Amino acid sequence: MENYILNWTYPNLGKYYRNSPPIRGTLNERLKDAKKLGLTRIEVPFDLVREENDEYLVLNKRIGDIITKDDFILLYGKEIFKGEYILHTDPELKRSHILYWNLPEWRNKYLESIIEFSDFIGKQPSAIEFHPSRPKRSKNHMISLILEAFDKFREAGFSPYILIENRTGMYISKVSDMINFYKNISINLSSNELSKFGFCIDISQLYTQMKKDPTDDLKKLPKACILGWHIHYKHKPPSDQDPINWKQVVKLIFETKNAFCLPEVFKFDDIIKTIKYIERITRI
Repeated sequence: MENYILNWTYPNLGKYYRNSPPIRGTLNERLKDAKKLGLTRIEVPFDLVREENDEYLVLNKRIGDIITKDDFILLYGKEIFKGEYILHTDPELKRSHILYWNLPEWRNKYLESIIEFSDFIGKQPSAIEFHPSRPKRSKNHMISLILEAFDKFREAGFSPYILIENRTGMYISKVSDMINFYKNISINLSSNELSKFGFCIDISQLYTQMKKDPTDDLKKLPKACILGWHIHYKHKPPSDQDPINWKQVVKLIFETKNAFCLPEVFKFDDIIKTIKYIERITRI
């Protein structure tokens, strides 16, 4: 399974979490499993402080706090890491996890934490995925987030791709939201920054939000701003029975050239099934 046509990234799985440090599991554990599939890039979770696994008690912090450099060794351990990684920031899935993009000090603290994590790992991420919050915390403020991220990361000496992943029920949840956001952010970024900014498309969440196959709508989104794809149907491997035209999805992926693909499923065997299914379509 190593001669892939598409650009795959190994996803975060629940099996790496535990009740004692390193609570979120090490990056090398993930990389070891990724290499079994011929992959060298992994997804690393960068959530706010979690209730699960008594994480907040071990860290002596409140649920929903931003993690900081004192927490990293307890969460991820300390090892030399030689792979590639994509940093997946908090998606605001839980009531106590709130993305305060409307608060400049909070935004700054979160960005500083990302920089500190990169220093801790000793390697910058290939890409960083941010997520929208509710409109009242996101409208206009997410543009500020992206601009500040480019500035702060440049000052820190690295330049990852900066992505926004669509989220059901949030400020950016439909293709039209992405089109409008891209139009607004484009006039605020330099040509170099614009080449490093884009969206990570979660097909299943688009279907849930739009209540239809989103592939026709996605054709309207400028291909240059699609930098990643999360592949799944309700966190299960895709299949011919899904209400999503996966053949059209694969065609769109080809049109976005080197965009990475991530099987957003919960089990190792389902990663294999997802990759096999999509790779089979590429060969039809």
